[in-house]
Amino acid sequence: MIDWIIMIFYQLYTLGYLNLEQIFISNLILLLIFRGLYIVTYYFNYFKDRNKELGEGVKLFTKNEKIYFSIKQISIVLFGMIYFPITVFICFYSLLVSSNYIKQIGENFRLKPVKIIAKLINILAPLIGIIWFLLIEVNYYSIAAVGISLLAYLHYGMKNSFLSLSKLIEKYDKRSFNKFPRAVQIILMSILIATPTAILSLSTAYEPPDKKTYMIKMRDGVRLATDVYFAPASFGTPKPVILIRTPYGKNGMDIYRTFYSTQDYHLVIQDLRGTHDSEGGDRFLLFSKSYQDGVDTLNWILNQSWSNGKIASAGASALCINQYFYAGMAPEGLVAQQLWFGTPELFDHAIYQGSYHKSLTETWIESVAPENFQYQIDTLFSLFPKNEVLYNSTSLSISAGPHYSNVSVSAIHVGGWYDHFLQGTIDGYIGYDDYGAPTARGKQRLIMGPWTHVNLFDSTKQGELTYPKNSIGFDLAFSWEQEVFDYALLGKSTNWDGARVAYYLMGDVDTPSSEWNYWRYAYDWPLDYVNDKWYFTSIGGLLNSSYPSTNKNFTYLYDPRNPVPNRGGQNEPFDLEGPMDQSSIENRADVLIFETSILNESIEIVGRIWGNLFVTSNCTDTDFTVKLTDVYPDGRSMLITDGSLTVRSRYNYTTDVFMTGDQKDVYELLVDCWSTAYVFAPGNRIRVAISSSNYARFAANPNTGAPLANNYLKYNIANNTLLTGPDYPSCIILPRLVNMSATHVSY
Repeated sequence: MIDWIIMIFYQLYTLGYLNLEQIFISNLILLLIFRGLYIVTYYFNYFKDRNKELGEGVKLFTKNEKIYFSIKQISIVLFGMIYFPITVFICFYSLLVSSNYIKQIGENFRLKPVKIIAKLINILAPLIGIIWFLLIEVNYYSIAAVGISLLAYLHYGMKNSFLSLSKLIEKYDKRSFNKFPRAVQIILMSILIATPTAILSLSTAYEPPDKKTYMIKMRDGVRLATDVYFAPASFGTPKPVILIRTPYGKNGMDIYRTFYSTQDYHLVIQDLRGTHDSEGGDRFLLFSKSYQDGVDTLNWILNQSWSNGKIASAGASALCINQYFYAGMAPEGLVAQQLWFGTPELFDHAIYQGSYHKSLTETWIESVAPENFQYQIDTLFSLFPKNEVLYNSTSLSISAGPHYSNVSVSAIHVGGWYDHFLQGTIDGYIGYDDYGAPTARGKQRLIMGPWTHVNLFDSTKQGELTYPKNSIGFDLAFSWEQEVFDYALLGKSTNWDGARVAYYLMGDVDTPSSEWNYWRYAYDWPLDYVNDKWYFTSIGGLLNSSYPSTNKNFTYLYDPRNPVPNRGGQNEPFDLEGPMDQSSIENRADVLIFETSILNESIEIVGRIWGNLFVTSNCTDTDFTVKLTDVYPDGRSMLITDGSLTVRSRYNYTTDVFMTGDQKDVYELLVDCWSTAYVFAPGNRIRVAISSSNYARFAANPNTGAPLANNYLKYNIANNTLLTGPDYPSCIILPRLVNMSATHVSY
């Protein structure tokens, strides 16, 4: 409960509704002036007539009335301090009522100028207030406050301020407050003081802390800019620490400040090497030192007086990627991680997803490190094919560098079926859970939703499709993360024997059904499955689990000057992303289409998808692409997942093995289309599109065998052939779940 209260206060600060300087200076001073004017004129107005109406020695009010009046004024000031428009309301109301008292004082003492001043205040005060907040210091809430104060004055304040002394006392005698028992009166008066006092106290204690910036020296002397935010009301006492390392600028991480500063954690935010305020020089590679810098930063935190020795790291996308690498170094103090939309295999998933991932790599690096963009790109190109110069430091599967076996943390892994790091999220979960240190195994959770990159917060729209409201995943991710962090950072018990995996089973968004577009919960991942082979037929069909009867070769020309344009998919947000209609680019001569007839029953696939192709080419190198789509009854061909393979990399990413260029030689390829969880609805069709380009997501292969990303001014037109039939059974491999009752959990 206290977490939510603190979060409310923090959000009020973030939105600018609570400001300590304004509360305790501007608001307080204004209230003391105008409420003080009200009190002085109130008493002075009735002082002259006191003896005349009540008699000598008779008190104007009883002791209880004076106490009540005093408490009332104090509580009004305290409530008014909290928010500036409330201050405005109280000040203007007090001024208008005071003007009536001033007018009566002028009449009693026959001071005509005083009466004139009082009338001018009545007329000009609201007018000046509205003009001021409309034209000079624009504040529409304050304009409303002025208007409400005028209405309150006309309805109540004006009538009461003209009461005679006897009528005023009679009114007080009849007030319902006096009819309450004394104990109730004390309670009510205490509440009047306690409520605003508590709000102001919380405002003071939970004000977002001023950041303290350090330049932390790494082992090679490079200093990284680091901001520290202490937990509200902690005053620097030892607490768990959340570490966030970012290439996007530590000053732009407000969402993390809001999220974690309300959970009683100290927060450390750091600019990655070579970005924003951190040092790094002109010749650095993003992420390549993350495994060292992260460990050095963790050690620095452990040596601070405000650290209690338990640290969690957090962050999405690039903020997630660098977390993997220092977690793989068995650092002290790191006990938990929030791993959203990232990958532990930088080369395999971000740079070279079967083919060179041009759009992601080049666009992202240029946006993050524009000053040394060319150096980064040239260095990457020099490292094709994959070798150990860079990738020992950016992979958890290579034993020479950071490795899964060193991972000892509990973690929450979150990804999307349309995210460009979707397989990285899944592989990270499996690597931590199956190959990590004993303290990590069985202490992982995985959430996979129908999302594009980090699009799980409040939007149901993904690409060109709109999923049901249950697809919004922040509440699920937040609650599971809190359980993981509470377990690792606070020592609270957590059930690791129940559901540790949540995945969204997608399907036709136009046809509501209980069979798809809902969350499933499982004990672990991957689930039990069998691979169904859907073979390409000679007439462009898809045949499930039995060989086609006829061989047929499908040949097309791939011209790198006119590649198939990318349209959605697992892209960075720089490009069109997510499930988009492919029909406009499927009618090309260099795109082969295979599809089922209209389905009579639903077909469910959950798991890893592969294109198994038998091909020939007249070139020594080319690409082959595979797309899996759901064809709706209206003809839309909505992308589910896809993949690409540069043929020279068909065995691995570390060795180039070229083709002969002789079209008599046949090559078997496995094109990795990553994973999904999808149901094809009755009335729809399953479609597979085969081609040789998907630009600019993947670079257009020049078909020359030249080093990748170089010499693209030279090109060949590839005569590419897909072989189908019983002799060369090209197919797409779709996983079908088995043993559902043993793997899934009711939730």
